[in-house]
Amino acid sequence: MCSDLYYSRGERFSHSMSGRDRTMHLEIYITHQCTNCREAVLIAEQASGIAGLEVTLINLDAPGQRVPQQVFATPTYVLNGLVVSLGNPERGGFLAGLRAELAHRSEEEAK
Repeated sequence: MCSDLYYSRGERFSHSMSGRDRTMHLEIYITHQCTNCREAVLIAEQASGIAGLEVTLINLDAPGQRVPQQVFATPTYVLNGLVVSLGNPERGGFLAGLRAELAHRSEEEAK
C-alpha cells in the first residue's frame, strides 16, 4: 500500500490499494470565498487516510475549471458520481460512514 498526497488544480488526496480495484471516489468542490470550505479541506485531508478512498479537492476558482451540472453550491461532496452532501457533513460521522461502506464492499467481494 502506498499513500500519496497531491495538491494541484484538482487538489488530489489519494490512498491507493493493492489488488483488485475497490476504490471509491470522493470529489469535494470548494471555492476561495466559501467560508465553510476550510472544514471541507480538513475533511479531505482526514479522508485521504482511508484505504480504498481516492479524494479529490476541486477548487472551482482555478482557471479553466469546469463546474459539473450537479454542483451549484460549495462545498459539495460527490461520492462515485452522486452528490452525498451539499455543505459540510458532520466530520466524524461522515468519515465513519465512508469507512463502513468500504468495509462492507470488502466483505461483499470476499464472498
